[in-house]
Amino acid sequence: MGLFKDAPPREHPDYTQLRFMAAGSPSWWKSNRHKVLAVTGLLVGFWLAGQHDTAPTPATCPAPPPAASTR
Repeated sequence: MGLFKDAPPREHPDYTQLRFMAAGSPSWWKSNRHKVLAVTGLLVGFWLAGQHDTAPTPATCPAPPPAASTR
């Protein structure tokens, strides 16, 4: 699975004092961090959207009653 395979270290023919190792399999965090961050971002986004108060609609003043004529 993947590009790199688990292999025991072996001596390089040109560098007998050094050992080169193949890359191992990634940790759980490296394999799944994009999923964790996506879910966390969605949860934070929904929480922020829930905290956002929409502006109340302006209350309309009732029409004044017709003025009584004094005649």
